[in-house]
Amino acid sequence: MNIKIIGISMIFSLLTISCGGGGGGSYASSASSSSDSASSSASANLNVANACKKAWYTTMPTPTSSDTVFNNYSFFWQSTSFEAMPVCENYYETTTSISSTGGVSWKTYINELIEYSKNTLGQIVPVNVFILGANPQNTVTASEKATYNTDFATVQAPLSDYSNALANYDGFPIESAGGGYSHEAAPNGADIQIPQSLVWGQSGFANDAEQIQQSFKVIAHEYFHVYQNSIKFYNETAKTISLPKAWFSTPSLIDSPSIPPYFPWYIEEGGAEFGGIVLAAKYANTKETVTTDPVQQFQDHFDTAFDYFAADANRSLADFNLTGNVGYSAGATALYYLWSINDKNFNAAMTRYYTSWQEAELARSSNGWQDAFEDAFFKTNGVDYYTLSDFVTEFDLWIRSNTKTDLYNSIAKTSSEIIHADVIPTTVNTPNSATKTINVTAAAKVVGTGTGNRYFIDGVQQKTLVVKAGQTYKFSYPSNHPFLFSTTPNGTWGPDGIAGNSDDGVFFNTLVDEGTNEITITMPQSTPTTLYYYCAAHPNMGGQIIIKEQVSGSSGSGGGGGGSY
Repeated sequence: MNIKIIGISMIFSLLTISCGGGGGGSYASSASSSSDSASSSASANLNVANACKKAWYTTMPTPTSSDTVFNNYSFFWQSTSFEAMPVCENYYETTTSISSTGGVSWKTYINELIEYSKNTLGQIVPVNVFILGANPQNTVTASEKATYNTDFATVQAPLSDYSNALANYDGFPIESAGGGYSHEAAPNGADIQIPQSLVWGQSGFANDAEQIQQSFKVIAHEYFHVYQNSIKFYNETAKTISLPKAWFSTPSLIDSPSIPPYFPWYIEEGGAEFGGIVLAAKYANTKETVTTDPVQQFQDHFDTAFDYFAADANRSLADFNLTGNVGYSAGATALYYLWSINDKNFNAAMTRYYTSWQEAELARSSNGWQDAFEDAFFKTNGVDYYTLSDFVTEFDLWIRSNTKTDLYNSIAKTSSEIIHADVIPTTVNTPNSATKTINVTAAAKVVGTGTGNRYFIDGVQQKTLVVKAGQTYKFSYPSNHPFLFSTTPNGTWGPDGIAGNSDDGVFFNTLVDEGTNEITITMPQSTPTTLYYYCAAHPNMGGQIIIKEQVSGSSGSGGGGGGSY
């Protein structure tokens, strides 16, 4: 059984469309795939070293627990740290080498963009990225095809019939970029497929800048599929991967002609477009030599959606619950509209809707796709939530309520607002000092009104960091903007931003070592659950640090500085 839709490469005004979501490919198999996921015994770890292109499992392991809806699993690789969680870049260049644009190899762009996406959204599953050099694709050799197919199927074949599926996999031709995480291959992680000929290798780009913009978005789009389709299964309390039992016992549920199995198509694909544009713009902002225009990308989607709905009064966003190419643009526009309704909806579109799915599905099986919406997206007042049906009705009316220009202007964000929108994931997304020193810069405020400097991390103004309890993080900072921690926003400046008043906060110096233009902190194991970084010399520069995986009642040690807070 395969839930990933392989296949569509389209161009809307040179807008490259990529699809994914389920993980896997197409399998020719004679055996049934409806076996119970809990029927086999526990497996030995076949990939202790977390090597690329290698399976951890060839049979579905025994779940660690079960409830009315899910079998809950703790896979071998879940003990791997965030920093070390594999992102394998597997290149196939027998036919054609990977090219460069603007003097930079696409190997560099792929590596950096995926790393940036990981450090923005987080990563909870291993990922094998398969990059095919053949360009044009019909020049791929039989040997290259066979190697690619074998490697891909090794980590993505459904475990209900692994040997047969592996032997019979025939994934070519690759018709689009793809990515996702499948319940049937869940123990072996996620996949991303990037064919050079269909991403940066296409003809028709006006210039290098357009090629970079569209291709960055496609690569980020596929990483977003991995994120949205893995985090939906994640039980953040138990830290298990929870797979619906019914999807194994009744595979037809995945292919229901009327009910989306997990997300409406327009949110799965529109969400990946929304997230892909945001991630690509954020990454490009860290580079001196490249830029993207996320404003134009969102407007292109809006224009496509507006024209579609204007052509027929009976058309609805719900037309794309299960399929439909215009759903990419309609979904991205719907999420963009929600962001304009309330700023909280930015993170609902980037993270919260997907993280709400498992809980919603457990509460009302087969309805998580709509109930999670009610746990994520706010109405204008920021208190009441939309139901999915109410939102669809509102959107269908709104997109026909005014001229194209006026409607777009009513929801449009600036490039700075998009680039610096604060992504707050629910899992760790910040590498510790063993792997990466966090470089903090300071510059004049670029978002909203007001003056004064702000801290920038990963190119984002006042970025929220999500860290792991007990891990050590090192920050380097400019000498004229000393970087400190507090349990209150704005640190020792207090809410009013004026030092020496009664509302001033206190420097958090527990587990902290101060050096010259750098500071190291070991995140507390219990309380506090949230810290704030701030500038000792100037108010209003800092941001938030969210601490995950704390243990109630434990006490941390290490670091230096001592003291109380």
